[in-house]
Amino acid sequence: MDFREILKLQFDEYESATEKLMDGLSHEERRFMPSEESHHIDFALWHASRAEDILLNYGVREEEQLWIRGGWAEKMSIPPTDTGLGYTGQQVKDMPVISLDDLLAYFKAVRAETLECVRTIEPDEMDKRSPFERLHRQLPEVTKGGVLAHMVVEPCQHLGQIGYIRGIIQGM
Repeated sequence: MDFREILKLQFDEYESATEKLMDGLSHEERRFMPSEESHHIDFALWHASRAEDILLNYGVREEEQLWIRGGWAEKMSIPPTDTGLGYTGQQVKDMPVISLDDLLAYFKAVRAETLECVRTIEPDEMDKRSPFERLHRQLPEVTKGGVLAHMVVEPCQHLGQIGYIRGIIQGM
């Protein structure tokens, strides 16, 4: 098994777990905030998708993010530069209402681009320094391969948050 197959397995498992956690949640459940300074499930899914989009496109592919070129910012009525990073509890609460279909469509569109990148990236490209300079503050000297690895870790944190909030609402 090579790195492509391993990454694909990880991304596929994450996608399956996301769909399972989102299944059957009402709009009210998806917008439930455990505290005034926490976030809700819709925010966690949107933010995780935004993170994957930015990491993939700025950190590996060196392209404009799907959020902008695909018209998702306009469709969801959220500014193109917003990622959710640093949002206050009030900003999370005031996030526009987005249908589950649209949230999942954006998530899946980003994931399709991620899997295409994993399928086609050349192994020697993985060792090149990521061109996404802002990321180097968090991950100094990270390579494109390192960005792909981080794309497994970063969204999984948010998947855990979704599972935690769902557990508060519905139990195990």
